[in-house]
Amino acid sequence: MRTSHSALVYALCLLPMVIMLAAVALCIGTGETVTTFFRAYRYQHPDLTYWLTILTDWGNPFLYLVYGTIYARAAKGSVLAARNPQEARSRRNFVLAWIIAQLLVAFLLVRIFKITIGSPRPNADGTFQPFSFNSGHNSLPSGHTTEIVGSVLPLACAAKRRAGILLSALLAVYAALVGFSRIYLGQHHASDVFFGTLTGAFSALLMHTVWTHLNRKNNDAN
Repeated sequence: MRTSHSALVYALCLLPMVIMLAAVALCIGTGETVTTFFRAYRYQHPDLTYWLTILTDWGNPFLYLVYGTIYARAAKGSVLAARNPQEARSRRNFVLAWIIAQLLVAFLLVRIFKITIGSPRPNADGTFQPFSFNSGHNSLPSGHTTEIVGSVLPLACAAKRRAGILLSALLAVYAALVGFSRIYLGQHHASDVFFGTLTGAFSALLMHTVWTHLNRKNNDAN
């Protein structure tokens, strides 16, 4: 498995998220204005709220299935492993590197930021409470956004050229919708999603670095 790892791929994949955040700011506003608007909108549109709740709850777990499928198809004893052991090993390393990056960034680093900064969520008391373990003051950055961006960027980079353009576009929109769901449902400010996007991009870069190291280590061993 190879990736077209470049700043351009990253930029294009993050574009829908940037457009979504800009649209929220330009069309609705910022801060409490956004919170108030979506609070009323959720009440008026329960069906949309229902589907966005499903998306926010299952958006990331769906990608667990995707990465799990990649690993299973390249596992030892699989058809791919018998036909092309090096390619199978690279795909297993791809998933392993993703797990490592997600644990270090989306799980550990994000929680350090959340607790240290103590940013209030949209419906919490509006004062910062640094070093708080209260989830109501663990808003910045958005963990869901960090995780989704850190998952879709590697997949987009690994997609083959022809089908990859459409797949990358779908993944980019998918990530933006998950980010929007966090704002819509009143779980995060738009700024939380923005910084979650940055930490997610960092997670993807770390994943690529770890994956490259694992592949080089295996090649040296052979």
